Amino acid sequence: MIKVESLDHIELSVPKIEEVTEFYTEKWGLQLFDQKSNSGINYLRAQESGHHAVALRPAESLSLGHLAFKVANRDDLEIATSEAEIAGGSVVQPPGDSLEPGYKRSATLQDPDGNLVELIWSPEKVTDKYSAPLVAPRKLGHVVLNTTQPETMEKFYRQLGFRVSDRTARGMSFMRCNTDHHSLAFNLSSKTGVQHVAYDVVEMDNVMKALGSLTKSGSRCLWGPGRHGPGNNIFTYYSDPAGLIIEYYAELEQVSEPDEDIETRFWGPEWQGDLWGTAGPPPDAFRN
Repeated sequence: MIKVESLDHIELSVPKIEEVTEFYTEKWGLQLFDQKSNSGINYLRAQESGHHAVALRPAESLSLGHLAFKVANRDDLEIATSEAEIAGGSVVQPPGDSLEPGYKRSATLQDPDGNLVELIWSPEKVTDKYSAPLVAPRKLGHVVLNTTQPETMEKFYRQLGFRVSDRTARGMSFMRCNTDHHSLAFNLSSKTGVQHVAYDVVEMDNVMKALGSLTKSGSRCLWGPGRHGPGNNIFTYYSDPAGLIIEYYAELEQVSEPDEDIETRFWGPEWQGDLWGTAGPPPDAFRN
């Protein structure tokens, strides 16, 4: 079994790429770090990302390009290709020189839902800080995927070294690959694809400062502020210009034994997503 160490980045195909890029750099606090004129891809970084935390590719409609996870060593790329089919996935690109900037080697798998999963090794580290309008996300924190087959998806990602932290009565499962309570989660749904993408802003003050700034600039908060049960993180949710739901969060629970099969907690039907009881109902997109 290989060991994924962290969520590295996400690639999204988006309409109105210039508007989306401006939103993430001028309002959301990411930095445009690299552009590839031949492909039209914009690479955006967070304060502690590798080469990039988000890649935006121009398209007619919103869709997931791929998720990328950093592995511990070069050998893990080789092991992953042999285990992918056992876990219900397939190999799209065998290990080799990375096709993306900022990484030495990579391999691409396809999970049981058809999502592309890039495993990367030896990412370029960007150490210089940059200034943001008000809040700069520390990192891309987690991604939640809709799925019609959560058990099958859990099995696949367990082969990559993930473990389940919590489950809920409404059909969510939260999976960790390091001390963060979750870097990936699944939502039982009639569809597949990204439910939302979340960014770590470390402190509650940053969540609240960003809430004021985004509201003032016309970006309405869709849900929050509140505190989740699974993960215990403070949250606010918004929508980017492409229609993707995005989250600012802080104070995510840390797991002391991330590689151990600890007892999974279950959150019953009485739990509505917010321990404070002040956030109101979740967005409609979260309910199907």
